Amino acid sequence: MLLAASSCDKSNDYNTQVTLLLNQTPISYDSRGVWTDAMTEGTNVVSQGLKFSHEAIAVQGRWSGFVASRSSDVADYSNDIWLNHQHTVMGGGGKSGERTPYLVAKWDSTENAASMAGASCSVTYGDSTEFTPVSALVNNTTYTYYAIQNGTPQSRKFTAGDWYKLSVWGVKANGETTGPVEVYLADYRNSVPVLVKDWTYVNLEQLGKVRGIYFTIDSSDKGRLGIKTPTYFAIDRLTIDTK
Repeated sequence: MLLAASSCDKSNDYNTQVTLLLNQTPISYDSRGVWTDAMTEGTNVVSQGLKFSHEAIAVQGRWSGFVASRSSDVADYSNDIWLNHQHTVMGGGGKSGERTPYLVAKWDSTENAASMAGASCSVTYGDSTEFTPVSALVNNTTYTYYAIQNGTPQSRKFTAGDWYKLSVWGVKANGETTGPVEVYLADYRNSVPVLVKDWTYVNLEQLGKVRGIYFTIDSSDKGRLGIKTPTYFAIDRLTIDTK
């Protein structure tokens, strides 16, 4: 079952941009402010014609892709169980303010990152209609933010030289990959460490005209089985041009 898609409000024929506005899309949230279908198999968030990937295995309590949230909880649960608090963003809400909706994404680090076919975090528009990505706002989730700041039983506290990076890729109609556009959500390589906790603007125009985009994550904290840092990010106000 898909969430109802809101139509794009175009003031005139020259306005071909579409911006993700979750507060204009009917989404059911639980008492925590998390999408009620977060663990429902075969569901997706669809808003303004933008379809966000989502996979869930309810019996295993596993999910990947995108989940809508309006949780304002920014507490540090380093001494608790983070998986009970994984759908929250630093800032306590979307770009519109505290308790306003946004998307939390969980990247599956076991995926084949070489193509959109195996991408856990992908976005398409309409019936695979081509579009030009314009921009997006991204941020750290609370889980990733505090894991980087304090460490977890599975990951280390970041020190000088560490980094956590989000990459955005485009896929053209012929299957060619464009990008990436890279965003460091944590960058400890310089004298002044940066750990993002505010919505950050990302220009995506260099990806060009595509039939979809997908996201991947990389981190300096790796082990034999791959990335140890919790592979989450948050996104809001994704804007595309349908011209």
